[in-house]
Amino acid sequence: MNYYEIAIIGHNLGALTFESNEEIEEGRVVEVEVSRRSKEGVIIKKCEKPAFKTNPVKEITDKYYSKEQVELARFVSSYYVCELAISLSLFEPFCNMKAECEKANIRTGVRLSNEQIKAYEFISQKEVSLLFGDTGSGKTEIYIKAMEDAVNSGKSVIFLIPEISLTPQMLKRLKAKFGDLVGIWHSRQSKKSRNTMLEGLYSGKIRIAAGPRSALFLPLNNIGLIVVDEEHDDSYKSSSSPRYNAKDMAITYAKICGAKCILGSATPSLASYKNYPYFRLKNSFFSGKKEFVFEAKETDIDSFIISNIEKTVQKGSQAIIFLPTRANFKYMVCKSCGKGVECPFCSVSMSLHLNDSTMKCHYCGYTQKIDYSCKECGHGELGVFRMGTQEAIDRLAESLPAVSVKKFDRDEITTQKKLESTLKEFEEKKISVLVGTQMLSKGHDYHDVKLAVILGLDSILAQNDFRARERALSLLVQISGRAGRKEDAKIIVQTLNGEFFKNYIADYELFLKDELSIRGSLYPPHIRMARLLFADKNRERAESNMRHIARKLENTGIEIVGFGEAPINKIAEKHRFDILIRDPSATKLLSAIYSVDDKSFEVDMDPVSFS
Repeated sequence: MNYYEIAIIGHNLGALTFESNEEIEEGRVVEVEVSRRSKEGVIIKKCEKPAFKTNPVKEITDKYYSKEQVELARFVSSYYVCELAISLSLFEPFCNMKAECEKANIRTGVRLSNEQIKAYEFISQKEVSLLFGDTGSGKTEIYIKAMEDAVNSGKSVIFLIPEISLTPQMLKRLKAKFGDLVGIWHSRQSKKSRNTMLEGLYSGKIRIAAGPRSALFLPLNNIGLIVVDEEHDDSYKSSSSPRYNAKDMAITYAKICGAKCILGSATPSLASYKNYPYFRLKNSFFSGKKEFVFEAKETDIDSFIISNIEKTVQKGSQAIIFLPTRANFKYMVCKSCGKGVECPFCSVSMSLHLNDSTMKCHYCGYTQKIDYSCKECGHGELGVFRMGTQEAIDRLAESLPAVSVKKFDRDEITTQKKLESTLKEFEEKKISVLVGTQMLSKGHDYHDVKLAVILGLDSILAQNDFRARERALSLLVQISGRAGRKEDAKIIVQTLNGEFFKNYIADYELFLKDELSIRGSLYPPHIRMARLLFADKNRERAESNMRHIARKLENTGIEIVGFGEAPINKIAEKHRFDILIRDPSATKLLSAIYSVDDKSFEVDMDPVSFS
């Protein structure tokens, strides 16, 4: 009889021991019975006969995880502090119909400039490299050349993009160069489409897998290259356990696979700029010049903006308008007592959605009808605090009723079909003005945008977060990069912090150097941080657990930055507390966390959000 430790996929359990008459290799997916239910598990290792009675393995399936997948899953489990069974659930397993990669003979026809050739030669010599290229400097052509070389040498490629909002244009571009060797993977695919993609991967017909962070965990053979486009983007960080960062995991996975990893961005993260060799690819292939106009005022679609939109549209060109807030308003507050309308289940303000006459919580999804009277004081009237995308559209409809305007945010773009149709309509000039949130900045190629209006940056700059300056400036650079691709363009920026933006808008590297100096030894990337999050429907229990762990951590040698109620202290009826710790060594942080041996909290290593 053989005995095996088996991780039950997706369950927050340690490995369980089962028996089998057969020899089963590590990584094989099997069916076992747990609590009288059939579950899938992964063979972790063979072990000695235990002292207790064991149940048999019911079935050995044709699915398995490769050695590289299991090694990465072990790293995710240890670094992001979760059970191996949880980290394995991130991956799509292989099956027995696996085919080895063969050398191809692809000719993409990409022609690189002298500067691009220098950049390509630089990244070819590095295991991990940062392609720090201005918007329009030709980063994608260098990616494609690297992919061509990888595929032709019998390797496969993972191409990561921040969100599916990038996929239509990128898919079109990759398909034009690599044909059916390319497959797109994302969360909004149909089950049929996902199965077709998996079959293509199993058979070796698909050699380039593109998509957001989940594409990293697909079953590809012989990975030779991993590209992380827009590497600065926070959407690479998972907001639920395990709270991994796909950019960091791409670097780790590339090392495991013996592959190269290319990080690319016009506004690279401070951590990547500090930690990895980079090539500075300056200038743009686009002929248009940009004129920046800074308006020293709060967020408002005023007569100056309306006039510029009208002139732009009359000339047959297009405009984009950025706001950081979707819906109508981020907050509604009472004009008498100053109180806002909070979700009854979360400690956050409700957002107004005039289209369906509701107020919604963007955290738990709770919805209620609009009520403009204040429930706190009983006699006050609720008013707006900050403009959102829907209100901006309403303002434009009043002032420019003949202009075609479309919203471009998560409320509007709910499916892949809507995303593709909106981008197509804008490309065909059926839409003159696109009003959206950060989705606007995600690498789209808008051909005839001659006006970009950027609102609400001050609200990002004022966030209680050490990365606020980095986020605000990156957004400005990314969104302004969507305009002026063919001809000259105007960028209107409403801000009361114009001097900060003016200092760095033409030299993002200068900002990175200054920011590294400003952060000193207190903040990343000079130091490592971890956030321990406690959540419970019983407030006293959550707080008690937090204080208990804080006392235990006092003797571990790491610094406790602070502890107490989380900035958003209730979500979905659960009260939230957190502890923030830091140390120059990630190993010391993890050692301290593991030493308390407690499962009352969730760990967020290298947090990018503190709410």
